[in-house]
Amino acid sequence: MLDVIYLVTTLALFALVGLLAKGVEKLGPPARAAAAHEARGGEERR
Repeated sequence: MLDVIYLVTTLALFALVGLLAKGVEKLGPPARAAAAHEARGGEERR
């Protein structure tokens, strides 16, 4: 029985962390389309 409680608690914690991550992501500024390209070290278009 404790195994089931441990499993449910673990899944609930993962869900809570996922919800917190989504909330934190919404607090930040919107991502630019070129941000991923610049993060990989790509050159800017001219």
